[in-house]
Amino acid sequence: MIRVSIVGATGLVGECLIRALLGHPQCKISMLVSDHAAGKKIQDLLPPLRGEIDMETVSATPEEIAKHSDIVFAAKKGSETFAVVPGLLAGGAKVIDIGGEFRFKDPAVYEKWYKEPHGAKEALAHAVYGLPELNKEQIKSSRLVGNAGCYVTSALLALSPLVKDGLIELDGIVVDAYSGLSGAGRQFNAKLSNLFTDIDGNMRAYNIGGHRHTPEIEQTLSIVAGKPVVVTFVPHLVPLDRGILTTAFARPKAGLTTAKALECLRSFYASAPFVRVLNTPEEVAISNVVRTNYCDVSVTVVERSNQVVFASSLDNLVKGASGQALQNMNIMFGLDEAMGLKGRSL
Repeated sequence: MIRVSIVGATGLVGECLIRALLGHPQCKISMLVSDHAAGKKIQDLLPPLRGEIDMETVSATPEEIAKHSDIVFAAKKGSETFAVVPGLLAGGAKVIDIGGEFRFKDPAVYEKWYKEPHGAKEALAHAVYGLPELNKEQIKSSRLVGNAGCYVTSALLALSPLVKDGLIELDGIVVDAYSGLSGAGRQFNAKLSNLFTDIDGNMRAYNIGGHRHTPEIEQTLSIVAGKPVVVTFVPHLVPLDRGILTTAFARPKAGLTTAKALECLRSFYASAPFVRVLNTPEEVAISNVVRTNYCDVSVTVVERSNQVVFASSLDNLVKGASGQALQNMNIMFGLDEAMGLKGRSL
C-alpha cells in the first residue's frame, strides 16, 4: 500500500483528497497534518467524513511526515508550502503541491504574479508541471509535481490540441471563465466578496489582467506552440458552490472547419481517460462534471465572425485540484491513472 499524507488536511481540497483516497485500493492514509487543528478528530473538523475515517490531525515536522509517507500532498500556499516541501523531499517522500508554488519554470514569474519571494528555488528546478494529458511521461519519473491550477486546466485542455497542430492564430486568444465559490476556499475573501449575501443572484468579473492563472496558461501554451503566447484571461465568480465553465476564443487558420477542429480534439485525447470530447459547445455543462474527475470539451468554428469558440467544464475541487493530484500520484507510482477516480462521487 502507498502511504499517503496530506499537509493542510482541513481545507476544501484536503477534504476532497481524503474522500478520494478512502476509495483508492492501493492507498493508506498515514498522516493528516494541520498545525492549527492538531489533536482533533478529522471527522469533527469535517463532519461530512463522519463514519468514513477515524483519525486525528497532527502537527509534525517535514522530516517526521516524510518518515511515515511515500507521497505527500501539500495543500498549503506560499511560505507555508516553502517551509515543508524541501524537507519532505530530503526525507525521501514524493510530493504533489496543489498550490501554485511549483508550477512555474522561472521563479521570477512566480515572484511577479504572487508578490512574494520563491522560497524553494532549488526544489523548483526539479518540479514537473502536473497536467497529465500533456506531461504524463515527465510525471512518471518525477518526485515533485506542481499540480495545474483549476482555471488553467479548463483552458489548456480546450486550447492545447489546436495550438499544437497550428490550427488557430496565437494572437488575440481570449479565455473567459466562470467559477463557483469554492475556488476561493473556506474563508471569506474581501477582494472577491464571496459571502453568500454578496454573490447570491449575482455574478462578477474579477482580477482582469492580473489573475495568477494568466501566466500559467501562457507558460504551457507557449511550450505547446514552441513560441511565446499571450492571452487575455477574464475570470468570473458565479453563485455556485463548485464547478468551472470556460469559453475561449481564437482566430482560425485558413481552412479550419468545425469537423476538423473536433477531430483534432478527439485524436489528441483518444487515450485520455478523463477528457470527454462532445459534439457541440452547447453540450458542455458544469452539472455533467461536478464531483467527477472529468473535463468535458468541445469546439465550433463560427464562419460568419471568423472565430473558433471553445467550451470546457470541470469540477474545480476535483479535476481542478484533488482528483488531478490523485491522477498524478497514480502516474508517479506506475498505476492505472484512473484508479480510485471512476465510478464514484468525489
